[in-house]
Amino acid sequence: MRQRRGIDLTVGKPAFDLAAELGKLKIRELAEWHILGAQCSKCHARRWLDRWKLADKYGRETPLATLRPFLRCTACGNRINNSLVLGKMDRNA
Repeated sequence: MRQRRGIDLTVGKPAFDLAAELGKLKIRELAEWHILGAQCSKCHARRWLDRWKLADKYGRETPLATLRPFLRCTACGNRINNSLVLGKMDRNA
């Protein structure tokens, strides 16, 4: 279906599957409203990361998948199999 202002609404699979593509994304490719977080595989604690500090430390061209081995849970200290989480910032923040 084609809308009046050029918005193309298609039915079916989305053009970008965020869960599958998160590891391939680079820090510079994150939109301004995205917030990056980490989740512990052991205690399931979830914390938000400062993506601007990550970009300064590792570079803007670094794929997010390369950051996973450096994740450490602040609650239990686990370093094994932690995952990245991508969220959207609140519009009123």
